[in-house]
Amino acid sequence: MRITTFLNHKTLMHQVTRLQAALRPHLGWHGARLGFLAAFLIALLRVKTVNFAELATAFGGKAQTDSHAKRIHRFFRHYTLNTAQIAKAVVALMNIPQPWVLSLDRTEWQFGSCVFNILMLGVVHEGVAFPLVWCVLDKRGASNVDERTELFNEFLFHFGNESVACLTADREFMGKDWFAYLLSEPNTDFRIRIRATDKQG
Repeated sequence: MRITTFLNHKTLMHQVTRLQAALRPHLGWHGARLGFLAAFLIALLRVKTVNFAELATAFGGKAQTDSHAKRIHRFFRHYTLNTAQIAKAVVALMNIPQPWVLSLDRTEWQFGSCVFNILMLGVVHEGVAFPLVWCVLDKRGASNVDERTELFNEFLFHFGNESVACLTADREFMGKDWFAYLLSEPNTDFRIRIRATDKQG
């Protein structure tokens, strides 16, 4: 049993070291923080949940599970993540080919009395949309043209050098002013679903 535990720990540490080395050129964080992120991501893949208590059980090492849980809480409570930097690291590590197909979507869900309404722009790769930029809307329901253009401008600021094939979106994201914006400054082709009633004979 002890030999098996030792081998599992050794394998886990090897995985953490390899992932830490892969992340280092893209994030530039110091060793301890980068090591935590690598261990956190591997734990995420092992337990397949975002529950911190469960994630703590998959960290391994000599520290107690409770210590790992406190470490996770400290990281997310005190460290401000540069989400654009992380998004750039993801697309670089995945080597997503250009031109990109972008996806604009909105998700709304409720946790207790708190409602989260998130507008998100991602890049589609092998049937999955990977988030690049997003914002939490301070309201319920659909976004407006100002909120969409602000999000798209943020994308252009961080990823403006990337080649874009088109933007895809559901029928929620229609509107003359929004289409005019896409066809003007960013000059971006789009594929947006329309309602059957919007089709012309």
